[in-house]
Amino acid sequence: MHIKDLTARNFRNYSELHITFSPEINFIIGRNGVGKTNILEAISIASNIKTFRNIHDSEIIKWKEDAYYCSVTMGGGYDSLFEVGCIHVPNSVKKKLKIDGKEIKSASEYYGRLLTVILSPNDINIINGNPDTRRRFFDGAISKIDTSYFKILGDFKKILASRNSLLKHSRNSVHEKQQLDVWDIIFSEKASHLMKRRREFSENFTSIFQKHYADIAEDDEVPFIRYKGSCESENSDDIFKQLVKNRERDHIIRSTIIGPQRDDYIIENKDSVRFVNYASQGQRRTAAVTLKVSECVMIEEHTNKRAVILVDDIFSELDEKRRLKIIDILRRGNQIIFTMVHYEPEKLFRFGNYKGLVVNGNGAVTEIS
Repeated sequence: MHIKDLTARNFRNYSELHITFSPEINFIIGRNGVGKTNILEAISIASNIKTFRNIHDSEIIKWKEDAYYCSVTMGGGYDSLFEVGCIHVPNSVKKKLKIDGKEIKSASEYYGRLLTVILSPNDINIINGNPDTRRRFFDGAISKIDTSYFKILGDFKKILASRNSLLKHSRNSVHEKQQLDVWDIIFSEKASHLMKRRREFSENFTSIFQKHYADIAEDDEVPFIRYKGSCESENSDDIFKQLVKNRERDHIIRSTIIGPQRDDYIIENKDSVRFVNYASQGQRRTAAVTLKVSECVMIEEHTNKRAVILVDDIFSELDEKRRLKIIDILRRGNQIIFTMVHYEPEKLFRFGNYKGLVVNGNGAVTEIS
């Protein structure tokens, strides 16, 4: 699986963009601020529907325009055209998805067809940040190998929103209690499925993570990843009972205090000391990169497909030895698209044949001959 080309219109700083890629190694080179990461973002949206940045889609549309478009053509035996269009409407945006010219109505039908993994400096937030950041990472990783999980997760979010809306406007009437009973049955079934799948995935993922962390970091102490659910049980009947038990508190705070939306993934050592409490910045950066490396490995093991790897200038805080180890792990048949500030041919010889693209300040992209 690889990306043959990218097309984007009115996307960030690009009015019109068309790039062809090597099926192996690609380097996008240019000063900070010229739009290198925007190219990776367009690829990521065409594959994952959403941006990997923590922003609203309306911010991606080029200044003074009302819509953006991006598409990628996939090759390597999986030839298909993936298209995402996004138009600004009052107080919101509307997206249209297509595969091979056919409009796709459901995000779950689109997601997971073109598999990409983005490695960026912001990955450190998976280690340092709040539980929501870790849930987003693991939810995305699970969804790429299990599209049914992606659909159930989407259904659960709608159910949670409806339950919370009922709590916010509730007067605690008999009718509202009956409504909550209905929502809580559905909530419990979806929550049980998500929690069981999260635990199963984390157990498999941890062994892969530990193997590659030990190889990259060469630390004596290798951290564990432990899934921590917010419910007392993963059984749907038990979750329902806990929801009923907590209703009074839910009414007070007007929100649901248990469920998958409160789960976390704890990264810790064998003595249950959290990684962030003892790890150096370099160790945290290494752990963040290893999470993404492990995601690539899991994708290949479960789908027999190699993800396209997008690498956004992540190596500045890692020493040369760790950089080389990470590159060696990633270069196992995957197409890789790197961004970098400086073009240093003498350091790129180890990649053999590669394609170099230079991004200029005016948004033009030219190939290095």
